[in-house]
Amino acid sequence: MRVRCWWKCWGELVKRLLALLSSVASIGGLLIAFFPSPANLPWWGMALLLWAGFSLILLFALEIMTFRGPRVFAKSDSEGIKLYMHDWIQHGGRVAIWTRDMSWAQNADTRRLLKKKAERNELILCLPEPNPLSSELGAAGAEVCAYGVGRLGSPASRFTIAFFGRDGSRVAVGRADGETHVIEEFDARMHPAFHMAQDLIEIVRGQNAERQAE
Repeated sequence: MRVRCWWKCWGELVKRLLALLSSVASIGGLLIAFFPSPANLPWWGMALLLWAGFSLILLFALEIMTFRGPRVFAKSDSEGIKLYMHDWIQHGGRVAIWTRDMSWAQNADTRRLLKKKAERNELILCLPEPNPLSSELGAAGAEVCAYGVGRLGSPASRFTIAFFGRDGSRVAVGRADGETHVIEEFDARMHPAFHMAQDLIEIVRGQNAERQAE
């Protein structure tokens, strides 16, 4: 299980780095085929090798710095998932949470954090139907949008948008994948998944506002 989780997190990066290494190896192989002896290697061949080596190091560094792999947890690792979610929402600003039953929030630290956000009007909850925790947070000031079990009783994906409505907003999308729970992170600049999540939140908020106005 540990190897499988590790590969889901880092497998894509490993494949990219191996592809880069293979490209440089191909250049070296061609030069060796044409110039078997290093003494016969022309200046431009040496320059090409040096440039390939420099480019390889630079691209390795850029890939590692910019890579955003998914966070992968074993389904049994409920504490790891709870800690991740707590860290994701603990910063200032509004958060919008699309959830099934808020099972990840059933610990004292996260409940306190959510209550503080609710009191500051920084919490939006969207779920199929109210439960005791959402009702408690709604009483504290959270915007609770229950869209009805008949519309979507058990959403396949769960997501949480941090810094909702601000520049720098980002979304963490969770889904089940075999024996693991995968969480992927996107921001407004890099992926349409962010905008789809934001649209779902706004649709349910609008529906909730219409219901309250009736």
